[in-house]
Formats: sequence, C-alpha cells, structure tokens
Amino acid sequence: MNCSNSKVLNRRTLLIAAAGAAPLLALGAGRASAAGLPQSAVAYQTSPREDKQCGGCNLFVAPSSCKSVSGAVTPNGWCKLWVKKA
Repeated sequence: MNCSNSKVLNRRTLLIAAAGAAPLLALGAGRASAAGLPQSAVAYQTSPREDKQCGGCNLFVAPSSCKSVSGAVTPNGWCKLWVKKA
C-alpha cells in the first residue's frame, strides 16, 4: 500500500465515523434541551413579579416543574420566560 492510498483510507474512515456519530450527537442535544435551562440563566425567583407568576404561565407543569426551566419551581415563582396561559 502506498502513502496516498493510506491517506484516502484514513479520510474515508473518518468521514464514515463522523456520519455515524451525527445522529448520536443530535440525540444528545435533544436531551440537553429537554432538561431545561438553569434557573440562574432565566433569573428564576421564588416570588411573583408584578401580576406574573409560574402558576399562570403556559410553561408551568403542576405541581412544581416547568417545560423550559430545570429543577423544582413554585407556582408563586417567576422567570424571564414567563408566558401568559392561553
């Protein structure tokens, strides 16, 4: 085997491996977003802000979680992602 064939084979192997890893990376990214953002990143607080509170937010999941924020949240809390329930 000469040197040029060796480089093609290595490049081909690398490309095949990368193509095989792409779906795994996509699954990992999906899990990260499903886990939610850290509370500190969205300025979560355990008290309401004006008339806005987690219990009245479209993202709130009773009794104490959120579709977009990780960790436990209180229905009386608030964060920057607050969206009025429809």
